Amino acid sequence: MIQLAGFSIVCYGESGASADRFPNESPSIDYPGISTADTMWMVVKVIFFLILIIGLFFVIIKFLAKKNKFLFGRSLRSLGGVPLGPNKSIQVVEVGRSLYIVGVGDNVQLMEKIDDVEEVAYITEMLTASTSNTVTFETFSGWLSKLRKKQDDTIEVEESDITASFQQVFHNKMQHLSDRKKMVEELLMDDKNKDRLNDKP
Repeated sequence: MIQLAGFSIVCYGESGASADRFPNESPSIDYPGISTADTMWMVVKVIFFLILIIGLFFVIIKFLAKKNKFLFGRSLRSLGGVPLGPNKSIQVVEVGRSLYIVGVGDNVQLMEKIDDVEEVAYITEMLTASTSNTVTFETFSGWLSKLRKKQDDTIEVEESDITASFQQVFHNKMQHLSDRKKMVEELLMDDKNKDRLNDKP
């Protein structure tokens, strides 16, 4: 232990002495085989390979996108949609030669299936045209409002049928109740008359 303490004093003294001899000189650490030019060349290679990897990544993504479009683009295709609120929209999906109007929200519901060839061609042309987005949005919104109006008319007819049938059922029940009330009153009157007759000696 004493030897270690003595050795540390000797080492400290030597380093202090060299520091006293050359106060303005900083200690230099030399790494064998590495120069400033080698360091710059290494940085250039790292940047080159980084750019190469990013470029390959984009090429692979483009290739996969084209491949997926080629495989699935002919049979199933989303033509567009209209947002109705947060996480709610109406989408037009082309499957084969038919168009499906789909409501997307908490769940996905089929609103309408369009098989008419002329209407499918018109809607497809309208949605895939290279016109401005606002014109497409306005025409698509107009078409959707017509579709909703058509569905509302159908719902109103169904509601009027339901209302009419409800009114008929209600009227029948009320008539049945009034008939039953009359019958109960007649039975009570008959019972009273019988009781009166039985009371007379």
